[in-house]
Amino acid sequence: MEIRPVQPADTDEWLRMRLALWPDDPKKEAREIADFFAGRSLPFLEAAFVCPRPNGGLCGLSEVAIHTEAPGCVTDRIGYLEAWYVDPDMRGGGIGRALAEAAENWARTQGCTEMASDTDPYYPVSPAAHTALGYTTVAWHFRKEL
Repeated sequence: MEIRPVQPADTDEWLRMRLALWPDDPKKEAREIADFFAGRSLPFLEAAFVCPRPNGGLCGLSEVAIHTEAPGCVTDRIGYLEAWYVDPDMRGGGIGRALAEAAENWARTQGCTEMASDTDPYYPVSPAAHTALGYTTVAWHFRKEL
């Protein structure tokens, strides 16, 4: 399995996966991707990683940013897993773990010693997935020592 930083050629697949997470505003999601590749500062998107499918396309993504605060965290430089998605037909094979680890490794290189994330009831598998990676629950938020 390959995990790599997102590339401009991934735009359509990245948008498809973002819309699987946040279907309400396709134009906003497309604009954020365009802004990211244009190098514009986005507070909730500083790095993104993807997993290519063996026969073309992508099957997973993680997006990460740095926050100055998050529930349960004690530092002011926190890696934050903003988006984490694996296509349903590819779940259960370690892709989600590898994508989260890519985000965590990026956060370490940015000087972070904690990682945080959040979810809500619309993503019922998310709490167990976070727990399996060592995150502890803080309401619908999660944190982890790096």
